[in-house]
Amino acid sequence: MKSLRPLCLALLAAALVAPLAAQPAKTPVLKIVEPARLAYINSGAFLDPATGIKQLVKAAQGLDLEFSNTKSELSLLQEKLRTLVGELQKLGADPVANAKAIADKQATGQQMQQELQAKGQAFQEAYGKRAQEVQGPIGADIGKELRNFGKERDLAMIFDIAKLGEAILDAKPELDLTGEFISYFNARHP
Repeated sequence: MKSLRPLCLALLAAALVAPLAAQPAKTPVLKIVEPARLAYINSGAFLDPATGIKQLVKAAQGLDLEFSNTKSELSLLQEKLRTLVGELQKLGADPVANAKAIADKQATGQQMQQELQAKGQAFQEAYGKRAQEVQGPIGADIGKELRNFGKERDLAMIFDIAKLGEAILDAKPELDLTGEFISYFNARHP
């Protein structure tokens, strides 16, 4: 009798579990999505002096003019450093080179390199801050007008191929609305 008890329990458990296993699996509900219209632009063309967004081109040219002296100063410092490196190479090639002259030039070179790095970093920070001040509002307008442009053309999505780079393998040229958007923006923001 004792040997039948575990067998009865096993049969009872199997009888209770069998209906659960026999139930069909739930089929996933598929959501139907309507076809969407897509297009792309190339924001790299926005800064083209001939065909770009006029406000953005003007702002970029103003920034270049504003920072032209600093750029020239950095270029001159870089050229002086290159000249010093050339002089050091000549001194090092001479078998009877003056060790003191080499050490002096190396110290001067290190000082110039530190100065160049500090001025370069200060330039990058100042230029970035000023670019944000000048171009930030234009960028906000571009974003707003891009949304309006897409709505008017019933576009579900607009890609920027300048930011996607190699992610775009192929695209029909007729989907490129860059020129059309630039004209649209320039007409609204003369």
